[in-house]
Amino acid sequence: MKDIKFAITDIETTGSGIRGNKITEICIIVVQNGEVIDRYSSLVNPSQSIPLYIESLTGINDEMVLNSPQFSEIADEIEKITRDCVFVAHNVNFDYNILRAEFTNIGKEFKRKRICTVRLTKKLIPGLFSYSLGNICTSINIPHFDRHRAGGDCEATVTLFQRCVSLDPEYVVITEMLNRKTGASYLPPHFKDSDFDKLPKGTGVYFFKDKDGIPLYIGKAKNIKTRIKSHFQERSNRKYKLMQATHSIDYELTGNEFLALLRESELILKYYPEFNKAQKKYTKPYTLTSYHNQKGIEVFALHKNKIAPVSWMKFYTREEAVKFMEFVCEKFELCPKYSGLQRGVKSCDHYKIKSCSGLCKDEIGIHEYNERVAQALDFINEYDNSCLLMEKGRNRDEKAFIYLDQGKYAGYGFISNSEDFSQPEDFRNFLIPQKNSGYTDRIVSRYLNTKKNIKRIDLEDQSSKTTSYEPENFFAEIH
Repeated sequence: MKDIKFAITDIETTGSGIRGNKITEICIIVVQNGEVIDRYSSLVNPSQSIPLYIESLTGINDEMVLNSPQFSEIADEIEKITRDCVFVAHNVNFDYNILRAEFTNIGKEFKRKRICTVRLTKKLIPGLFSYSLGNICTSINIPHFDRHRAGGDCEATVTLFQRCVSLDPEYVVITEMLNRKTGASYLPPHFKDSDFDKLPKGTGVYFFKDKDGIPLYIGKAKNIKTRIKSHFQERSNRKYKLMQATHSIDYELTGNEFLALLRESELILKYYPEFNKAQKKYTKPYTLTSYHNQKGIEVFALHKNKIAPVSWMKFYTREEAVKFMEFVCEKFELCPKYSGLQRGVKSCDHYKIKSCSGLCKDEIGIHEYNERVAQALDFINEYDNSCLLMEKGRNRDEKAFIYLDQGKYAGYGFISNSEDFSQPEDFRNFLIPQKNSGYTDRIVSRYLNTKKNIKRIDLEDQSSKTTSYEPENFFAEIH
């Protein structure tokens, strides 16, 4: 193991992200048995302008690289000097992914095992105030000249790596890092391997946090561990910046997707994390109304912008509104023509609904039809009752409930499977109150209108019932 070669590398680039970033300077120093055995360095013409802020940081400008080789001209030398080496860099994912991208751009593959000296130093020299290259060098007295130039930073990284090897003479830590198969090489530089191992595979919300514990990003997942690992493996500039700022990850299990969506929405509104994109723009919902036409028939209609004296339900896409009304039409044998599903027809001729009441053909009377509409409205009104929506808990021994107060989200809680509410107000002993918002309103609406086999407890009469009709993929559609 001690005979292994380490290609310690530093690059300077045209920007701070990964995508679209081009190399302007590279330095590679090969170390074996603690000794330097080879080196390579060169300025690189990126074939694009170097931004002023990068020029100010590195001192490398367009004129300096004008007559330097392009990456395609030095790729073979880089491949050769790093062949059979472990790729080492301070914050290795940045240098490695930039280099891989340059090789990919010229139709070549670059693949090496790698070690991050940030993670290695945190393991072998714990407790430092900062693990940036400059601060580490200051803390443990490593000479660091020509900062933010490839040669100067690479020389300092070599000395740091040699110092780490002296603290790990049997290569125990280094071997562990090379042999890990959990995707540890993708982990953020400030994030502990052991913390990743502790992440659960259950459903819930998760938090990427900065060094002060402030949420940088909040997400939801069916499998928290798998989803977080996928974040680590993404290579967008935005995701790279998030990974660099992340010092810890926290999570909250919910046991079910519905509550995970609600909690994600609530927590984003509470913390406004820097890396969360704005929640979907709150748009005016489609409103289900009804009115009596000139013949005295009670007619359903869907409106988006009109103000109506009677409002029965809200929908956040026309598709879910139509789907729900198709279900109501079939369940209560109403006419699609009078349910907002068909226009400009003399009699119903719906492609899906074949159980038309016959009113459109004068086969039943208006009074009988309006009685069917009244039954449908009783069914619809149940959606605005105060109720508990029952869902899976965080483990096999419990269940979760979501509390709707007059149809509006008002909180959630967890109870054991053996628990039974003998009185309507018993659930309040377990309730975690929450505020409703336009976003949670949308999530609840989608759940009620598309979820199959909803288990709900109506608090007015303490009855338990299951409501069912054909669903769509609820969890996928919200986001």
